[in-house]
Amino acid sequence: MKSGFLLIDKESDYTSRDVCNIVAKKLQASKVGHGGTLDPFATGLLLVAVDSATKTFNFLDTNFKTYEASLLLGSKTDSGDLTGQIVETAPVPDIDLTNVQKLFTSLIGENLQTVPLISAVRVKGRRLYEYAHAGEEVELPKRIVEIKRLELISYKKPTLKFKATVSKGTYLRVLGEEIAEKLGTVGHLVALRRTHMLNMDVNKAKKVKQFTEEDLIDLGDVLGKFMPIMTLAHP
Repeated sequence: MKSGFLLIDKESDYTSRDVCNIVAKKLQASKVGHGGTLDPFATGLLLVAVDSATKTFNFLDTNFKTYEASLLLGSKTDSGDLTGQIVETAPVPDIDLTNVQKLFTSLIGENLQTVPLISAVRVKGRRLYEYAHAGEEVELPKRIVEIKRLELISYKKPTLKFKATVSKGTYLRVLGEEIAEKLGTVGHLVALRRTHMLNMDVNKAKKVKQFTEEDLIDLGDVLGKFMPIMTLAHP
């Protein structure tokens, strides 16, 4: 069994860990990891490392990733996406697309983002979703995130589709809620797809049930993009 990377196009309802478990079983690999969690409802590019490749994530510049999202205006859920329960509704005003572009431009750069309650971030030794399931109150942490690019794809009331390139740790669910609020309503994500990371495109990825060992990408082909390669000759 050789080491390397797989480009997987994750489908909805799989967790990122599910994908790793499937890869490990199919390739009989002892170690499998991934470079950036995707929520179960989300789809798209998941970089999976097999065996010794799992030790190389620290050398990869995975800070920025690109997503396409669909934001349903008019209703807010407790999770920020379609998997949650609706907790608030509001009318959807007439929206001027020029103002949407201006809003997106204003959000470019560093932003202070509140981590959502339905998340795996740990606070005082427990994951936030554990507090949520127990009905306990907890102070939600805040973090600085960076939005590198934010573009409108389309708007057909009440669904606004956008593309975003964001830093590691950015919650697109929270960004969607913020966009809806600034447009004078509420909203939640009904679709989220990761399309690019590490100059890799989801169009070159395989579904989790379609990949084979032949799809493994050699370590050098990936690492060579981020560090110099030296060839040592025997004396």
